[in-house]
Amino acid sequence: MVDPDDIGVLQEWAAAGTVGAAVARRARIVLGSADGRGSTALAAELGCSPQTVLTWRERYRAEGLAGLQDAPRPGRPVSVDPAAVVERTLRVPPPRLRAPRWSSRLLGAELGVSNVAVAKVWRSWGISPLDGGLVRLATDPPLDRPLAGVAGIHIDAADRVLAVIATDRPGSLPLRDRPRLGARLDDLDHGGAVNAAGLAHLLHRLDAVPGERIRLLVDRATPELARVERRGGRIHVAPAGLAWARFVRVAVVLAGSTEHGAASVAALRRAVVEHTPGRPLRWVAPDPIVVEGGPVDPAREP
Repeated sequence: MVDPDDIGVLQEWAAAGTVGAAVARRARIVLGSADGRGSTALAAELGCSPQTVLTWRERYRAEGLAGLQDAPRPGRPVSVDPAAVVERTLRVPPPRLRAPRWSSRLLGAELGVSNVAVAKVWRSWGISPLDGGLVRLATDPPLDRPLAGVAGIHIDAADRVLAVIATDRPGSLPLRDRPRLGARLDDLDHGGAVNAAGLAHLLHRLDAVPGERIRLLVDRATPELARVERRGGRIHVAPAGLAWARFVRVAVVLAGSTEHGAASVAALRRAVVEHTPGRPLRWVAPDPIVVEGGPVDPAREP
């Protein structure tokens, strides 16, 4: 059995984007075993022996995620996977810990790393844990409402803008069912070009959404964005020294808390995956965005 709280981390590891090939294979062993595949079939698929499959399956059962990581070599610190720390921070602590939110010491003990390493990841990603698996993003000002979906994105050499929809209460879609953007956004190649018309187009499409529901996550505030504030929306700026893309990767997980929100994140992920390198990225949600009072369609010309 796989702990539901571990699925997101295992999927991240299995993609081998943030860990070494050995840990990625161990994660695939655990996920494959959870799907009911036998040790012989998994061994043939992953290019290892059946005994290797049995070893790591049992290691996970005994030690959890910490058991899948390489043992520290003498004189070397334990390696920390930031994506694993963030993923687990977004999950409610298990009942056995009797804690409504994570502390760095609790999470460090759970992942087999130091509390100092956990706190460092939180600072570098600009997050701090809240009750119930929620987090506060260190934007200026902080996000003031739960999120219910993604409305659009614009990335060029001058501006990085993610438009999200605020709601009064978070959804209940399990974290394991919410799409992720992954690390592709971190290194997106926009070609060094500026596309002012593309940003204006996104803001124009947002006119179809009630202004008080719009939240823009940006790397800098510009006069063009004031259009949203005049309609009652809010602009949240990433602090200097923190990567905007990291805020976005966390924000879209929060925005995927409903079925419709998850669908909007999945559509955004497709846009990022299919993006043509060397060009600015602009995407607007093609489906109606659900807000209180019913759906509105940002793809409709106002």
